[in-house]
Amino acid sequence: MATKNMDRSLITSQSEAPGGELITRDPVFQVNACLWLVAKPSPAKDGQRPYYDLGYRLRSLGAPLAFRAELRPKLVKAKMGANPPEPDVLIHHIASGDHMVIECKASSFSSTSSTASQARKLLIACADSDSAVGVEGEAFVIYVIPSEDSQLQMETLTELTAELNSQEFDTAPYGTLGLLVDEDGLWADLRLNEESEKEHVAGVVGRILVVPQSGGDSRPLYFIPYDPAAADNQSPEELRHCHKLLVERFYVGAVQEIGTADVPDCLVIRADDLLRKATYGISDKWVARELSTLKARLIQGMGKVLNKKSLKGKVEATSSRVEIRLSNEDDRQAAIDLLLKANMEQLAINNASPQTEIEAPK
Repeated sequence: MATKNMDRSLITSQSEAPGGELITRDPVFQVNACLWLVAKPSPAKDGQRPYYDLGYRLRSLGAPLAFRAELRPKLVKAKMGANPPEPDVLIHHIASGDHMVIECKASSFSSTSSTASQARKLLIACADSDSAVGVEGEAFVIYVIPSEDSQLQMETLTELTAELNSQEFDTAPYGTLGLLVDEDGLWADLRLNEESEKEHVAGVVGRILVVPQSGGDSRPLYFIPYDPAAADNQSPEELRHCHKLLVERFYVGAVQEIGTADVPDCLVIRADDLLRKATYGISDKWVARELSTLKARLIQGMGKVLNKKSLKGKVEATSSRVEIRLSNEDDRQAAIDLLLKANMEQLAINNASPQTEIEAPK
């Protein structure tokens, strides 16, 4: 993960985002809290990073699990369907093969809610870790939730486990990761349904300081600034903030590539490379159907911004890349100026609504 020398906005004692909503209920905040648990930079307290130091690493975001073949007919018969669940985050303990299979939710839910169907599948799939994640070990189903909802969520998971066991389904161990922001910082409180004798599991149970209080707002630096799969579950204010942040990073990455080009050059800027820079390398482990559309909109929007003034006719954009014919230093500076002067808020809006014409830079 390319996180060296990064700036980060730490958190204050406020548990609300600028718009007034409880930030620990925001799905992008929740995912990034999980990423910080296994991140290498700047330990949260006294030089300790329990998850990272004990050997936990990010494996993937949004990757589907798998059911063993003989289980699928039984799932269909139980009217659960055989399509595997797609948890938000997979954290892998490298040495043991154990996984934390993480799903982020704004609030707890009951066993009768529509959301419970996904929980049933997670509990069943993770009972066979070898099939579910392709690695021999234990898979723990963990729900990231605001801390005040943890107890209710544990009760639901206990109820679902009893229900599935009565139907002769094996089930995985489970727990909650409760998020809390107070005057000290952002905390993650892991609770499991049963004690574990494994040192790497016992070592992360309980409250762990993720990011300390240090001014700014309630959000740590977002490794994933915007998630198209979570957009429908964000408040309008938080969605605008996250979307703009991604666009800004995307354009800064392009400016860096243009600035280091060996002019004259037919410079090719790839959407994959810019997204990798914008997410500090996390996008390499990010599996989401919506990502290809997101990258296409971002790079094609950039092509429209660049194909102006003295660069008119020197820019070609596809769904995956922009090519700029830089004849001289004047072209290089023109390209940089166009990107830096672009209206980031408008670009973020256009990326969400691609039918809207991109506003030309003044």
